[in-house]
Amino acid sequence: MIKIKILSRILKLLKKLLIFIIFVVAFYFVSALVFSLLKTHPSEFSCTVKKQIFITTNGVHLDIVLPVENIQPEFLEKLEVLKGTKYVSFGWGDKEFYINTPEWSDLTLPTAFKALFLKSETAMHVTCCRNSNQSWNKLFLCESQIDLLNKYIENSFLKTGNGKLIKLNVDGYNNYDSFFEAKGNFSFYKTCNIWVNQALKEIEVKTSVWSPFDFGILYHLQE
Repeated sequence: MIKIKILSRILKLLKKLLIFIIFVVAFYFVSALVFSLLKTHPSEFSCTVKKQIFITTNGVHLDIVLPVENIQPEFLEKLEVLKGTKYVSFGWGDKEFYINTPEWSDLTLPTAFKALFLKSETAMHVTCCRNSNQSWNKLFLCESQIDLLNKYIENSFLKTGNGKLIKLNVDGYNNYDSFFEAKGNFSFYKTCNIWVNQALKEIEVKTSVWSPFDFGILYHLQE
């Protein structure tokens, strides 16, 4: 009888825990939807000539792509881009997720759980591109916005005492990408897309108030 009562209490606790988890997940997704659709109201930049950059998505994860001529020379030199590179793509995210999940089929529950719920280290994913892609979302910026964006991206890299970027000794997804140590920690609150969203806020481009997913940011860019 005692064992039955204990088992009953355990089941009730598990039921309450499950309900709590469902509530938290639902609250997170509803909040993400609402704050993704709410837009910022940035100041307007005025310039005669605007330069083009891009925001890309793989369906989940956003990257910022800069033509090499829009990257400050000193920063470009630190990146050690490949010969013939015309565009450089930058992404920020969970280090372990980046390294161990080149394809979505490689995703494991422990990796996903750690990325979302535990304080985890981050990495910058840098990809050299020879050509642009029609699927890339275009964004036209003034020179001063380009400068701010360069600073934001470069400041996301962790550096040595003499200012060098710290390249990770791991294989990339192909022969034209690499990983570097990054600043900050990844969490369900600060995702890879939040990094892009914050970049757009820094350069006064209309974007989501808060968007852990890509759709909110893309929605405002395409308005």
